Amino acid sequence: MNALDLLLALALLLLAGAALLARSVQIGSVLFIAFGLLLALVWVRLGAPDVALAEAAIGAGVAGALLLLAASEFESRRIGSARTPEPRLPWPRPQRSRPRWTVGALALACAALLLLAVLGIEPLAGAATQAVAQALPQAEIAHPVTAVLLSFRAYDTLLEIAVLLVAALAVQAAPAPLHRPLPHDPVLARVAALTVPLALLVAVYLLWAGSSRSGGAFQAGAVLAGAVLLARFASLPLDPQSHFTRPPVLALGLAVFILVGVVAGALAGAALAYPAGWTKALVLTIEAALMVSIAATLVALFGGSKAA
Repeated sequence: MNALDLLLALALLLLAGAALLARSVQIGSVLFIAFGLLLALVWVRLGAPDVALAEAAIGAGVAGALLLLAASEFESRRIGSARTPEPRLPWPRPQRSRPRWTVGALALACAALLLLAVLGIEPLAGAATQAVAQALPQAEIAHPVTAVLLSFRAYDTLLEIAVLLVAALAVQAAPAPLHRPLPHDPVLARVAALTVPLALLVAVYLLWAGSSRSGGAFQAGAVLAGAVLLARFASLPLDPQSHFTRPPVLALGLAVFILVGVVAGALAGAALAYPAGWTKALVLTIEAALMVSIAATLVALFGGSKAA
């Protein structure tokens, strides 16, 4: 560990503490975004560019934007409730204590248990890397991360996509919030007209590059979702979010994943296995469908299916 790594570790701890102790929800959200971007740099230093891309796009970008959106909604409701006097109750309002020290003690206990569990794990990273490297020729996938996600532990990835689908459908079932009409900004429209096509090309490149280098469906889906949301905010004629977040689009990735897993698995003799010579084509098919569903899920989380 050199001086830069030590500085990054200290900065992460300081940002995490500042985000947790921030007096304002907005400030805490901004600090969380800064924490995510710095964490992406840490993953780069650790030699994990795929995780760094996912952290920057989803961990810091999407999650941070969702936090800012929630903070803005919270602030607007707080201001609105302050202007409207609450009705008087015929009984005294119960006083609720906030045992912050209890929550802090539980958090420290959980952190201690996790630390003990991590210290008790045998160092198998070298053995796991060697096992993946030996299995790559049979997997017919050049990039080890893609091979692990869609070949060696495809069941985990399948369940992750199912969880994303459940979250998106839950958002679809929630009551639609009231949205004010988005004002037309000619500068934003001009920037979006240039940025959205470029973002679509980047998404396709990340999808194609995922089989041989850093990239994949999650990173491409985050970029595609950003392009769709930018088109919506800029009021471009493209603006496909009303159709983009329908349940068939949300379930496309999971449906294609299951279909390929069953049909190809029947031909290969094992569930979620691929016949020889068809691995790359089938993996690209799955990732293309996953990219669309992941992007639709992220747009749905932003309320993109609701009419503005």
